[in-house]
Amino acid sequence: MKDTKNTSTRQEKLKALTEQLEKSIQDFMESEKYKAFLSSMAKFHHYSLNNQILIAVQKPDSTLCAGYTTWQKQNRYVKKGEKGIRIICPSPYKKEYLKDVIDKTTGKPELLPDGKAKQEIVQKVIPFFKVGYVYDISQTEGQPLPEIADILEGDLDEGLKSLKEAMLQVSPVPVRFQPIDGEANGFYSPATKEIVVDSRISEKHSLKTLIHEISHAMLHNPEASGSQSTRETKEVEAESVSYVVCQYYGLDTSEYSFGYIADWSTDKTTPELKASLENIRNTSNEIISNVEQILTKEETLEQAVSQILPEVHRGRCM
Repeated sequence: MKDTKNTSTRQEKLKALTEQLEKSIQDFMESEKYKAFLSSMAKFHHYSLNNQILIAVQKPDSTLCAGYTTWQKQNRYVKKGEKGIRIICPSPYKKEYLKDVIDKTTGKPELLPDGKAKQEIVQKVIPFFKVGYVYDISQTEGQPLPEIADILEGDLDEGLKSLKEAMLQVSPVPVRFQPIDGEANGFYSPATKEIVVDSRISEKHSLKTLIHEISHAMLHNPEASGSQSTRETKEVEAESVSYVVCQYYGLDTSEYSFGYIADWSTDKTTPELKASLENIRNTSNEIISNVEQILTKEETLEQAVSQILPEVHRGRCM
């Protein structure tokens, strides 16, 4: 029989956690750390769709691109031997030509005393494009850029290790742990129906990432209603669920999650978070409910084994 009291208590706790998350994100967005990050990012050029495609084709794992001089202004320098990523750069030029001066009253050319039309020098901007080169941050070295999401460090205690094992059973798709090229700590692939988590990150960050990707698999698979959401909404939802579930079990991910969610929010009113709170609560509740069923079964099994072993021991020949 379902324990309605425990379910009600859990839902109240999740409601409190999501409401606190919303307030904490708002506070974070007013922090000096976030302002410094925005100030730094404002110095980077935002590329057109065509150039984004060109960058993705030439360097699929790119995350932040800029020209040679822009990197220098950030006290970062392109590594020796790195190949630039070709993009199309606007390079308009001005051309001067003579034009008749038109009388505003008559609409006809003004005439000089000798009867010729009065003329003036006019500049015209001629559209022109040329090939330029940009470099991804991974192709540079030097002073670190301001970070708003700090990677979690440290190993899991026995309780959180059990949580991770339960999460692997809860996952709706298979999970693999292996090195991942680029900046991603993990990803969910709707095409192959699997989750991949970087095997090189810390145990704590691995658990947080696992829950993040499981949230994607539950909320944003091709059959789910959230599959048509914007990328911003999907990332805010997945990281929020990860934060709530981790917080519920005693793992504080705020150092990473707050910055991650803020980075994906389109403005300081966090519309993605506000619109998704119910989704976040429901998904968190589903994950926790399934996890607790697994953990309860394991605990019951351990208690049964611990009771049987003394009986077996007493029955043995000495």
